[in-house]
Amino acid sequence: MEGISVFPIGIVETKTGLSKRQIRYYEQMGLLKPARTKGNQRRYSEKDVKRLLRIKELLKQGFDIQGIKAKLSEESQETSREPEDIIVEKEILNKLNDPIVGNRKITSLYPVSNRAALTEILSEKVKEETPE
Repeated sequence: MEGISVFPIGIVETKTGLSKRQIRYYEQMGLLKPARTKGNQRRYSEKDVKRLLRIKELLKQGFDIQGIKAKLSEESQETSREPEDIIVEKEILNKLNDPIVGNRKITSLYPVSNRAALTEILSEKVKEETPE
């Protein structure tokens, strides 16, 4: 049901806590593109609702509209990656988490929030395994 566009803007307003004006503004800014009926009324999917909630979250974190566009684009590229890439990442994380490196454990594959931690842990692991 995530991809089926069934919600009118009033329902989306209730589900997200955003005003109709805000929802339309985000559409104007290119942050989402709801489906339209033959009568040209907007119809939102569950995916659109989730995207609006993500936009709301990013605004609270201090992102501006351009920053939100970039972040959402980055996130959608990550979700469209090849399954093999994700499998390889999981294998790396499993190896790193097997013996906990420096009492730290990576708990997410989310690329942005853990990239620095992953890089640091990998660097430490390479140093440990490289004979001097």
